[in-house]
Amino acid sequence: MTPEYKFHAYITGFTVTLMYLMITQVIPIFDGLKFGSISVQPVIAILSTAGIYGSLSSILMGLSRNVNWFKKHLLGSRYLNGTWIGKFTIENDERIYTVETFEQTISSLKIRGHAFHEDGKTFAQWESVAESIKEKDGVLTYTYTCTRNQDIFSIEGIGVFKFERASSHLPPTHIFGYSADLTDGIRNENREKKISDKLLPVDKGLQLAKEEYTT
Repeated sequence: MTPEYKFHAYITGFTVTLMYLMITQVIPIFDGLKFGSISVQPVIAILSTAGIYGSLSSILMGLSRNVNWFKKHLLGSRYLNGTWIGKFTIENDERIYTVETFEQTISSLKIRGHAFHEDGKTFAQWESVAESIKEKDGVLTYTYTCTRNQDIFSIEGIGVFKFERASSHLPPTHIFGYSADLTDGIRNENREKKISDKLLPVDKGLQLAKEEYTT
């Protein structure tokens, strides 16, 4: 069941329940009332249905955007929203720390990433362009644009990560895979850990990454 299907199923279910109460409890109050030669009961029913559906849709959409537990319920095993940390190595075995934020709604995902040298200087920044989640296979694939401090131009690349999760119906706690810039095709392997369902400040994420991966 997709997140969108769940969302609309809730709205439909709540609307039907409230309309039943309207028909059985409220509309009978207007029994016999007419506007000219037309009974007002059908008009009330139609307007009530539209109003209830629209109001519930706005309320649930707000909850799905701002309340993480509800968003997590709707997204199920697709739930990635939050802050992730990891590391990979470059030439001379230098360790690079990564901090990524996954901004997710029931129908979209935006990934913003930062990489840092061990001394805290910025190594690169990137932002996803197109994202795809295969929840049954547990695979996240995305393309990105990246700016590295050593370059004077932006580059494009692709990231492919597999979910590590306790069960196929649960969201991942870790993801493992690689990112590769299209300029050289070199794969940088990374295993990232989710540290929060919230979008933490980058400096806080870097601090936690250093604590997690410094040996």
